[in-house]
Amino acid sequence: MLLASAHLIALHELAAKEAAGHTTHTLAEDDVQEHIYRELELQGLILLESPRAYQLSYAGREALDLIRAMHAENLLPTIDRLEHNWRFLGSDILAALHAATLRKEQVGPVTTDMLRARGLAKQTQDSLGQRQLTCLNRYGEAWEDFAERHRPRLEIYGELANAIRHMHPGYAQKPAAQMTAGQLALMEAMNLLAWSVPEGDNYVLTALGQAVYDALRKGGYSPLDVVLDEPLLQVLAELVDKGSAALASEQIASLQLLGYVDADEKLSEAGYAALRAYSLLQREVPEKTHTFAITEPEVELLTTIDRLAQEQKPTHKEALHRALIDRMVKHYRSQVGRYGRTLRERTPLKRQAVALLEQVKEHDEWFNTNWDLEELIVGLEAFDLLRAEMEGSKMSYRLTPTGSRIVREQEGNTRDISATAVKALTIVATPLSVPAQWWIEQAREEELIGTGGISASGHFYANLANHCVPQLALTPEEAEILEQLPDTEGASCGFGTSNHEALDEEKRNWAMEKLEARGFINRLVDCQIIRTEAGQLLTRAVSGAMHLGHPVTPTIVRLLAAIRQAGTFYVKERKVRIQPHQWGEVEHLTGLGEHEFREVLHVARMGQYVGEATLTEAGLDLLAVHELIHKEYGVAAAESHQVGHQ
Repeated sequence: MLLASAHLIALHELAAKEAAGHTTHTLAEDDVQEHIYRELELQGLILLESPRAYQLSYAGREALDLIRAMHAENLLPTIDRLEHNWRFLGSDILAALHAATLRKEQVGPVTTDMLRARGLAKQTQDSLGQRQLTCLNRYGEAWEDFAERHRPRLEIYGELANAIRHMHPGYAQKPAAQMTAGQLALMEAMNLLAWSVPEGDNYVLTALGQAVYDALRKGGYSPLDVVLDEPLLQVLAELVDKGSAALASEQIASLQLLGYVDADEKLSEAGYAALRAYSLLQREVPEKTHTFAITEPEVELLTTIDRLAQEQKPTHKEALHRALIDRMVKHYRSQVGRYGRTLRERTPLKRQAVALLEQVKEHDEWFNTNWDLEELIVGLEAFDLLRAEMEGSKMSYRLTPTGSRIVREQEGNTRDISATAVKALTIVATPLSVPAQWWIEQAREEELIGTGGISASGHFYANLANHCVPQLALTPEEAEILEQLPDTEGASCGFGTSNHEALDEEKRNWAMEKLEARGFINRLVDCQIIRTEAGQLLTRAVSGAMHLGHPVTPTIVRLLAAIRQAGTFYVKERKVRIQPHQWGEVEHLTGLGEHEFREVLHVARMGQYVGEATLTEAGLDLLAVHELIHKEYGVAAAESHQVGHQ
């Protein structure tokens, strides 16, 4: 949605004409405001009654009523005092409204000024009266609701189609030198394009915009007037559902002329992209934004396991520990030699690692000061990048196909991939959502965005985010942060932006990266942080396990799932009871060795997930989180009930 000064003036002019007894307003042939009326028409705020005559729609009257009410309360300047080209509503402002709605109407620090300047927010006291908060006022809530209820129309003509075909694919300041301001406004009005928060420094194509862009790049030739609109998409859908016999010969010819159908009357690549746009237009329930995160030491561990496996060497913890230490020592020494002082100016953890490497002679002590092998393993298991397997009497580790793909992708360029950087690429799939500017900057730094838009690495990790189903895992630091939310403020709005930030702050930020990648928190575009539904349930489940070295691990979840499968569920007590003779079946279902099984059972009892002969309410809550995450990723319910290694 887009409402700038000219749009507000046009709505008032139409209302004035109507009040004077004129049902429509007719534009002259050379009216410079024609594109403004066209943008309002596509947004459903006015109706085209004849080739050049317009009148207000019901949605337009609703919008005008809101504007007049805001004028009456001096929240908006009067029409004669509006600044030229002032944006009242746009993709960035609507994203700020949506973020505040997710935080129970509270506005974040990054978007306070933009919303207050538009009369959409107010100052208030918190529930205890101890501090000032900025919250949406009733108009901020009303406009957010309005934007969710009213969907613009898709209608692309030849001139705009040609401009889109030659534009930059996104994450840039300007789409193309030849694109006019009117064409950009049309794209934003149709929800094809959005601007980053808070200053609109970069634009992105929305999921719908990307589908349209692909359709026009691969076809969408413009000898015809209308190149892509909803009636045309309906014809394409009918072709797929019923075959070419259901269409008139003229319809087939038009689709072929536009490049959406090939000579054999089958969908072309452009046609498939156009159908993807149609699917997005029809979707009523928005997709959830998924993301992904992995640290450089985790990548080094994956690479270590891969090399040991290729050399047919053991991959149990003792062997991994020795091999990983040797690899990390060589890695940091090579970086010091290559980059010299510049490495010291990077993140606090890397500065500490470099300093200690020069001071500590014992490499085991050096490694253990900076990293925790068990934590690295759990972090990788949580994204199903490696799996534990019994090999003789010891538990060994093997890469999954996804883990192997990451090793190949990072070969020669090992680096962190943060959840915020990946989210800059995946968030545009959802309505009323745009990336924060610092997410985009982070994505550039991590080489997920290049000069031509999203890079090959960016596509790789965005695909992982949407298809790599996270498993449950939680470190003590992550558990503590999760418990503190939503009181934890998003004061740090630029992970990695300060080379002089404290080591504790870097660790805290990475804990939040992992929490977001696993779907437990959502860092909003205005720098606020909220727990997701899964995060809220997980917080309750781990309340008795905060003292554990790892409050949640994938192995604990496997144990709980096995107990539920083997035991008997009692609805009234909300407990699963296990008989003594069934423990052998539980051990078999987990796929663990005898020693490992006893160890994880002991930990689960310490965490109050398991009693002497029961699966507790906390354990059931943990399994409920597991199922909820799998459901969000579209994994079949039957699969989520199965134990990973039977």
